[in-house]
Amino acid sequence: MSGSRLPVAASTRFYRQHPLQLLLALLGISLGAAVIVAVALATRTAALSFDRSLEALAGPMTHELRARDGALQEDLYRRLRLSGNPPPALPMLEAQLRIGDRQLTLVGIDPLALPPGGPAPGAVSSELPRLLTEPGAVLVPETIAAETGLRPGRPARGTIRERGMALLPLALFPAGPGDWLGDALLADIATVQELAGREGELDRIQLRLAPGEAEVLRRALSPTVELRRHADRRDTFDAMTGAFRTNLTAMSLLAMLVGAFLVYNTMAFAVVQRRATFAVLRMVGTTPRQLFHRLLLEAAALGLVGGLLGIALGLVLGQGLLTLVARTVSDLYVAIEPTRPAIAPSQLLTALAVTLGAVLAATLMPAREAARTAPVALEKSSAAPGRRRLQAAAGLVLLAACPLLLAVSGSSLLAGFTALFLLITGYALLCPALLRGLLAGLLRVLPRRGGVGPALALRGVESALPRTAPALTALAVAVAATVGVAIMIDSFRGSVASWLERTLQGDLYVYLEGEGERLAPDWEARLAALPGVETVAAARQRTLRIDGEPLRVLVLGANAVASRSFAIVTGPATAAGDMLAAGDGILVSEPLARRRGLTVGSTIELATPAAPLTLSVRGVYRDYASSYGAAVLPRALYERHWPDRELSSIALTLAADADPQALRRQLLALGAARGLELNVNSNRAIRDHSLAIFDRTFVITEVLRALVIVVAFVGILSALMALFLERSREFAVLRATGMTPRQLLGLVLTQAGASGLLAGLLALPLGGLLSILLIDVINRRSFGWSLATRVDPAIVLHSLLLAVAAAALAALWPARRLAGSDLRDALYAP
Repeated sequence: MSGSRLPVAASTRFYRQHPLQLLLALLGISLGAAVIVAVALATRTAALSFDRSLEALAGPMTHELRARDGALQEDLYRRLRLSGNPPPALPMLEAQLRIGDRQLTLVGIDPLALPPGGPAPGAVSSELPRLLTEPGAVLVPETIAAETGLRPGRPARGTIRERGMALLPLALFPAGPGDWLGDALLADIATVQELAGREGELDRIQLRLAPGEAEVLRRALSPTVELRRHADRRDTFDAMTGAFRTNLTAMSLLAMLVGAFLVYNTMAFAVVQRRATFAVLRMVGTTPRQLFHRLLLEAAALGLVGGLLGIALGLVLGQGLLTLVARTVSDLYVAIEPTRPAIAPSQLLTALAVTLGAVLAATLMPAREAARTAPVALEKSSAAPGRRRLQAAAGLVLLAACPLLLAVSGSSLLAGFTALFLLITGYALLCPALLRGLLAGLLRVLPRRGGVGPALALRGVESALPRTAPALTALAVAVAATVGVAIMIDSFRGSVASWLERTLQGDLYVYLEGEGERLAPDWEARLAALPGVETVAAARQRTLRIDGEPLRVLVLGANAVASRSFAIVTGPATAAGDMLAAGDGILVSEPLARRRGLTVGSTIELATPAAPLTLSVRGVYRDYASSYGAAVLPRALYERHWPDRELSSIALTLAADADPQALRRQLLALGAARGLELNVNSNRAIRDHSLAIFDRTFVITEVLRALVIVVAFVGILSALMALFLERSREFAVLRATGMTPRQLLGLVLTQAGASGLLAGLLALPLGGLLSILLIDVINRRSFGWSLATRVDPAIVLHSLLLAVAAAALAALWPARRLAGSDLRDALYAP
């Protein structure tokens, strides 16, 4: 056999003799790759689901006209159609329709203006005369018909804004969710105007414009009308969810980082186990370059196989993560309904490349050590004090670079994550030295206080440290991630709970079910007159343009409930009450202030129906409802510039002797008498619902964190199994000198538990530093929120127990195998 082929044969023989070690190495690699694939798959599918939602909304159209405030006047559509060379245009008016206990969307269109490929072409053409002339005539998608029992020719009763009306279904058409206008009842626009009491009004006019036509039309529009591009909504979605997707990607890369430590451990252990083999190869003519290349080739083969297995596993795992990602995006940003994972070959190749890169990078040091060592030295222990000192020095340099990078990076999220990985990597490089220091301190104490047994176990841990340090480091990093993320989530939840207690000052909150549904203004006085109601506080929520971007704005009147509802972060504590009473200025949320660089005294431009209005920022308030930003306007200022008087919700403060449940039943009956389905919730119910959404939001983080622990567990299992099997002769000598199998099992488990305890102790400082970075850097740069740090002692205790349990469970199988092995075979094994 030629010298160049000898290393390949030696590697093949080694892994044939150690199949379980090979299996665990591949499992560690594949799990890291699987997490990357699953996260990429889930986030991409969620984005594509939003794209499909946009397509269902826009259909073949590219733009839409909307009023900057209120409704469009249908005269605009008439002028547009009569202009020279008009673009394809479709006027639309929507109303929320309630039939029985179902709330549906009723969309009014101009049937004569439907473009090719529009919804229900057959139904429209066959029923066009009746659709245009008969009162209440509608076309029904087959999916809605199946859910509601609506049938052609069978009249139905519905309610729109407290007004009952008769509907006449004319025909069914094959469409459903995901199709353009496929999830709504269709009617002639005049029918919807009449039913909704909005004669002469439109919500929007959809257009199909060529690239050059949009700017020409925009210049011809009046200041009260704006032209929106449907594709811009995708940009807004990307902006809103960018930080969320980045955080998921970072967690997946953390899993790969832990996996890289395990690969390093696997390759370093394989090198140590084959010292004699490498010495023979060098003596028979294998050059250092050949040995180095063959070890890298071996690692590349492991990385390729593990990466491919990880891709297959990630495709399965991605389906589960997709449900969690979609639920989180729907809770926090926009409603999406993903159906199946969308696989992108480029993402799979990227995950495979990252996996191979991590494996090769982790193999470089063991391969160079094996290749550069002389044949005689290869047969000896690979202790290298100089290399250990260099490794510790590199760790200190990386740790020092972390605060320096944060100091000069401003608000860069990428720099924040880079600092996070510098901290993890630097601390990991220091872990072997810290482990030796901890062991030395324990060994000085235990002989005097703990007896011979614990000291013997710790001596075994110390002797194995050169080989187990990478696996213990990986376990420490994984447990530290658990500690850091747990502290962050606990602090976040506590901050959100405190914010909800501050925000929900009313006893009961009354609002209508359905997005866009509003209460008539007379409901404020109607509820204030009810027995047991002490005060009412009405709110109006609008999307208005602030400095050119659409933002959620809450309009409130001057009352005690509203004044007490805001925790002011920047500005006087009374800023909310002062602004609402004065009827001038604006409050901005903490995320908006951070994103736009706003502080007290800054000015913003608010678009109004007449002309832009310049307002001064009176204060910055804490708000966890939106990471994109929000604002608060005084009701007096809003009513000076907008004619709208409808209400989004009304908060009721009850008298001390009032019965909340009896009043709630009275309110529901009052709504039912007017054909409305009111939602009446207590502040406690809203708080519990909000915290339930919070908990759902972090389920995916918990899943990813658990996967990181699983990756670390596989690595510690691989390391301890290989180590204990290699030391089988040593353990056989102990048995030959009188140690029982039970005592040997206890010794091995004690050594494993001590190793896990050391890893857990090392994880605590890193976990604390990670929590500081996550709370004060990553969270602030991602979402703009400030959190009050909370450290629950149970988190520390659980993390230590997790590390000990992981190491002990990993050692259980090899320990039982050692304790039950034949003594003669172990003593005379080669």
